[in-house]
Amino acid sequence: MQSAGAESRPDLTDFRADARDLIRDAWPEAARQLAPGQLETWLEGARLLAGAAVGFGPLVTYLRTVPAVAKQGGDAVLGHTIATALSVATRAGALATDAFLSALPAVTRRLITADALLAFLDVVDEITTLAPRGMADLFERIGPLLEQMSVDGLRRWALLGVQGHVSDPGAQDAWFRLESDDARAILRAAGEGILFTDVERRLGFYLRALWGRSMDLRAGTAAAVMHDGGSRKGRRVSIVDGAIRMPRTFDVFPGQDGLALYRAAAAHGAAHLVYSTERFPLRQLKAIQVALVSLIEDARVEQLALREMPGLRELWLPFHVALPSFTVSAVSLMARLSRALVDSRYQDDNPWVTKGRTLFAEHARSLQEPSLSRTIGMVLGNDLGQMRVQFNFKTYLAEPLYRDDNLFLWDFGDAGQQRADDQEVIYQTVKLQMAERAEPAELDLNQNGGRAQTETASPSKQQSIDEALAQPYHYDEWDYAIGLERPAWCTLLEKRAPLGEAHEIDQVLMRNQETVARLAKLIKAAQIQRPMRLRRQLEGDKLDLDAAISATVDLRSRRTPDPRVHQRQGKSSRDIAVLLLLDLSQSTNDYVPSAGTTVLNLAREATALVADAMDKIGDSFAIHGFDSNGRHDIEYYRFKDFDEPYDEQVRARLAGMTGQLSTRMGTALRHAGHFLRFRCVARKLILLVTDGAPHDIDVHDRKYLVFDTKHAVEEQTRFGIIPFCISLDPSAAAYVKRILGARNYLVLDH
Repeated sequence: MQSAGAESRPDLTDFRADARDLIRDAWPEAARQLAPGQLETWLEGARLLAGAAVGFGPLVTYLRTVPAVAKQGGDAVLGHTIATALSVATRAGALATDAFLSALPAVTRRLITADALLAFLDVVDEITTLAPRGMADLFERIGPLLEQMSVDGLRRWALLGVQGHVSDPGAQDAWFRLESDDARAILRAAGEGILFTDVERRLGFYLRALWGRSMDLRAGTAAAVMHDGGSRKGRRVSIVDGAIRMPRTFDVFPGQDGLALYRAAAAHGAAHLVYSTERFPLRQLKAIQVALVSLIEDARVEQLALREMPGLRELWLPFHVALPSFTVSAVSLMARLSRALVDSRYQDDNPWVTKGRTLFAEHARSLQEPSLSRTIGMVLGNDLGQMRVQFNFKTYLAEPLYRDDNLFLWDFGDAGQQRADDQEVIYQTVKLQMAERAEPAELDLNQNGGRAQTETASPSKQQSIDEALAQPYHYDEWDYAIGLERPAWCTLLEKRAPLGEAHEIDQVLMRNQETVARLAKLIKAAQIQRPMRLRRQLEGDKLDLDAAISATVDLRSRRTPDPRVHQRQGKSSRDIAVLLLLDLSQSTNDYVPSAGTTVLNLAREATALVADAMDKIGDSFAIHGFDSNGRHDIEYYRFKDFDEPYDEQVRARLAGMTGQLSTRMGTALRHAGHFLRFRCVARKLILLVTDGAPHDIDVHDRKYLVFDTKHAVEEQTRFGIIPFCISLDPSAAAYVKRILGARNYLVLDH
């Protein structure tokens, strides 16, 4: 049965005659797979691709492959796919564009979720900018590459080829064709560790030596390995029907031993087969309790194994890297508890971690009883629930990396049978049970992604809840000493901006009306319109070839032609997005004698004046700020977003800003770029206002964060974002020029 979209006829006026036939043929199939709004986007993408002068090959492939991609990934993936195809067409040409579109079915078979597909498209955008020559070869081999690597591993592998052969295009081409010995070798090792097939026989002998019996070791299924984009989920051990299913590859960080990781994972899985003799009923348990019962069971079987083979401790301990931290989240607390239960030398003064360690020690004589895990896990789960810390079971991964997914521990009852390649079963079961009996606040906590909706909470209590439930964002950080990015090294938390008195900002504007008017004139005078060719005009300086052909066809068909057959040069309206990024570190509280106030007040007043001027002109802008307390606690405040009106609420947030802690600038720039990256404007600008060099409490090398910030600036530049720095440090030229270049900064020394 055809949908309403299939019955309607698309408007193909802007297409050439031969392209119209192609689209009419593809329309019924597209209408069966896409919603009406998606159909319009799909048709607009075809119109843009047809105008990109890449020929009919890529257009035919686009019409055939993209509807299925959009059906799987949704609106965001559809829009990003079109933008990426146009980017490839512009930079790499028709052949690479056709190869990219042809590779999409293979990509969607391996990358299941929308997030994974978006991550892949981000990588394509980045690599196309750096190595357009090699993209066609890369897309032709994308299926086998994604079978062995995650999306992030693919990015690292491609960047190694680009950076290692900058001055040798021929060697770079050989890299992407997999004709290079280095490319094939690094495909096995760099970023992804060794392959399971390389160590399978040795692991079998290893387990037989440990346990005196054969263990069934198998490679994980393709679906299991590629779930969620081949990221760390799906790259864990699974135990199914008495067999230990190992990932085809592990994400091994630099400095880790891939073989040791496989041995640790195999030994842990074998301990489960020996000591986990009962399955736990899933009913009546909350998601946090399921995770904690699994964690205690992991520790229980490891302790039993250590009683027989104490040497296993040296195998497992190197992968327990959790440390005490001021950041309180469920995932970090559970990782710290995991280490505390296996490492007697680990010190952690968190009361919840201490309680878990004490309970486990008190029941040391009962470790043979599997019910012990359920007892302790439920108690700790209740305590963690009372703390109302953020926990998303759907994205949770047991730490450390060698531990399995623990699905085999659970009896799903009426919820359905366990599937080794899908954690969604256990997630949906827990979610439904919670929804049936949860109190209103608890239900909101789980249905709104961890954000509690409480109407009666006091400001201080609400602030503590917001801090506990802040969504973490993980960013890489560049280490200039080793020449590599440290993956997911920094954790950024978006915090609720405190409120002040909005009238304070109004008073600033009243005192500086002349300055605001002058700023408005300066900003409005800036030539930021982009030139564009206006087609199908009644008058112009040359003919619009497509329109003239259409008019000729109409004349010969004895139809009235469209008289708009000219084109001329014109300019679009102001097309810019500006993100004002404010350094809110402790040093902004310093007093400025010449101004009679603090650096923070000067920055706030300047921001208020510029924001008011841009608001009157109608430019799109946002105001954000940041500070940091080490790499695990980078605080980010959004005083105004792009699509938010500049109203009294925004002015109250500006009035309430405070200066504290340190300045981890690179991570803040990466997060700011996230908000600008996909805005559809001609010019994108991050205006960074700071009073000093990047620094943080856990970094003692003065150059480290300077080079990381420089790397972050280069990343944003690759995506068409221009960072510009206004520094209030008179000596800033010594370092800010190195970070942003000679023309992208301004030092205000008075």
